[in-house]
Amino acid sequence: MELPEAWQRAVVPPLPSAGPDVVGEFARTIYGSTPVGGELTDLVLRSRDSGAFDRLHHRAVITCPLGDLELDTTTHLPAGASPQHPAPLVVALTFKADDAPPASVLEAGYAVLTVDYQQIEPDDPNAHGGVRTLFEAGSWGAVAAWAWGLTRLLDIAGGIDGVDPANAVVLGHSRLGKAALWAGAQDERFAVTVANGSGCCGAALFRHPGGEDIAAITSRFPHWFVPSFSSYAGRESELPVDQDQLLASIAPRRVYITSAEDDAWADPVGEYLAVVAAQPAFGPNGIGYHLRPGTHDLLEEDWLHALDFAKQ
Repeated sequence: MELPEAWQRAVVPPLPSAGPDVVGEFARTIYGSTPVGGELTDLVLRSRDSGAFDRLHHRAVITCPLGDLELDTTTHLPAGASPQHPAPLVVALTFKADDAPPASVLEAGYAVLTVDYQQIEPDDPNAHGGVRTLFEAGSWGAVAAWAWGLTRLLDIAGGIDGVDPANAVVLGHSRLGKAALWAGAQDERFAVTVANGSGCCGAALFRHPGGEDIAAITSRFPHWFVPSFSSYAGRESELPVDQDQLLASIAPRRVYITSAEDDAWADPVGEYLAVVAAQPAFGPNGIGYHLRPGTHDLLEEDWLHALDFAKQ
């Protein structure tokens, strides 16, 4: 892939050194500490739509310390998937309950397990309910709650015939790309983590000027992070971490970052530089990057590039 001139000219800025507890530092500084708990206690198949590709609808009950969370999940199965021949799995949150993966993903042999992200935690700083209310008071933001949900989806996959949860791929776009990265950093069962257009607090470096910054993101979405994170607005150079460390923390498991050339708010150059800076933590083919023309969206080609990488 030939990168545009702006990418070729870009230089990795000075970055902080990683301490001994990188994931813990990200929890304290940005995302919050995910509490222990949340057990799958019931999984019921509610319907199965058969066609070129089967679609399964399950109701899952996750028992938390202060109550139960019920999730309505959708599993898209490729042709030929069965308990005897389970399909490799992609786990993803969606922005709407009826969002479906491209048919070409299923034709490539993957099963895709999804749930509407707001079933896990409302995307509203003034909303009540959500999984964070089902734990004793703690400091974790909505991005961490959605990441917790991705881990629960992997638990759910173990009870669904026709899918193989081993070596699963976790994939997310935009704010859900941030959640995918945080899930991948914490749950070693995810073999490949894919973040598409994840931008600020996702794959993009804080210390690369461009796109959304801490002041903008914490003003619009204060509920995504720990409250103290907003104190770094305008002080990005004082952060004890940067996002290359988050990518590197997933090694030796694999990471794939995708950007769109005109997705300026997500700072695609900053995403690319984070991949460059994280590269030494990975072996050959351990981290990949793709840039396509266009704007902020998750397209079929993004899925296919990521899954081609996952197969390597």
